[in-house]
Amino acid sequence: MIPWFLSVPVLLFQAPSAPLPEVEAKDLPRAPRGPMPPHGPDGGADASILGQARHNARKGPSIPALQLPAGSLRVKDKVPDISGWRAYAIEVPGGGTVKVHVVEGRKAWFRVLGVNAWGMEEPGLLQNRIPTGEPQATYKNPTAEVRTIYFIVDTLDANMVGDPFTVEITRG
Repeated sequence: MIPWFLSVPVLLFQAPSAPLPEVEAKDLPRAPRGPMPPHGPDGGADASILGQARHNARKGPSIPALQLPAGSLRVKDKVPDISGWRAYAIEVPGGGTVKVHVVEGRKAWFRVLGVNAWGMEEPGLLQNRIPTGEPQATYKNPTAEVRTIYFIVDTLDANMVGDPFTVEITRG
């Protein structure tokens, strides 16, 4: 029998899992449609001219979205414009789960929102409401049908145009 204190190093130094494939956002196709802007306060809003421009850029019928492929992956992206957000469309099979997490960039200045096509929450969506500096959201499809869910990576500062970030999409 092996003493317990000899098994601790084995548990602490397990081999890391294989890295996820990386894709550039510019190589992803546009989704057929994007979600409507979600309701709620804008974390990067202020009374300056830049804040007003951001507020006006966030008005509109929908947010343009990029279509994510099947499987887990990492997406390297940049904040596209003054609106400060980027949407990703993902197909989730019945009973499937997905987690979207900003893993690189100024993480504390981002948040991730999971919404349906109408920009609202629905059963199965779990938002990270406590500001921990870990911008992430998850979805577990409670139905038997395939659902399209949109994850919005949103900035909390009005002046982040062009800032790079990496999003990790993990499917379960």
